[in-house]
Amino acid sequence: MAQALQAQGRLAARWRRMDWPRMRIIAHRGFRGCYPENTRSAFAASLGRSHMVELDVRLSLDGEVVVFHDDTLGRCSNAALIGPQFGLTSLRVDQWRLDQLRLLDLGSWFVPFSGKDGVAAPLLPRGKVPQSYQSWGREVLPTLAETLAWAKAYRMPLNIELKEQGEGGKNETLVRHTIRQVFAAGCLDLVLLSSFSQQMLALCRCLAPLLSRALLHAGTAPSDLFARLRAIDACAYHPEHSSVNAGLVYALRQQDYSVHAWTVNEPQQALFLQQCGVNGLITDYPCLYPVS
Repeated sequence: MAQALQAQGRLAARWRRMDWPRMRIIAHRGFRGCYPENTRSAFAASLGRSHMVELDVRLSLDGEVVVFHDDTLGRCSNAALIGPQFGLTSLRVDQWRLDQLRLLDLGSWFVPFSGKDGVAAPLLPRGKVPQSYQSWGREVLPTLAETLAWAKAYRMPLNIELKEQGEGGKNETLVRHTIRQVFAAGCLDLVLLSSFSQQMLALCRCLAPLLSRALLHAGTAPSDLFARLRAIDACAYHPEHSSVNAGLVYALRQQDYSVHAWTVNEPQQALFLQQCGVNGLITDYPCLYPVS
């Protein structure tokens, strides 16, 4: 028991260690400002531009853990076009088998274009771009297992966000399968699990106390924030950037929690957050912030 607790302490301390850069740059869904989000291209483009990659996981119909943000496929794929070929009328990720999801094109919908100072402008809304201008190549939906293998090969830390599946049984399955794959890949020291779901993170603590955890939150910090963090034995808090202030960060840092703010796409926002003392920025544009 003592050895397990020591190991847990060492792994959690990874996200607090002083040998990290002063400001961690965390690539949100990979380099999604300039590449199709949560794809191999977005992850590969994050190398050398970020200290960590953030990604999202959810379940396919046959229980495979896949890397995808939305609960439906319409925004970031051609599922509406090819679904009828399989007799599929639903665009929900959990209504498609992995072999069907692998036939989707997750790249061609995305069209980066030059914005201010040559930095790609924000993503174009789906349906606003003529088909003739959709020039990005085909991207295949990645699985978590594949992404873990990539992370291990490049020693790239991953912030894996566990997406709520809409029902408790599926939430538990996602947690169990994700944990199993992290251990199987030998990536225990590279992974930080995060979620908006207190229940899913509590289950993570129960099943795999050695895996580090972070609580995600949108809007003003809850009055019982520290109780929530203690309940899941978190090592980090991930707040929406607009809710961050110096007092909140100071209180969290005093209790030895790392603070990674999302989603920070403006240098002025980054400067304010740095002055507040946050540990890291989760951003769609890691190219905006030099990696030391």
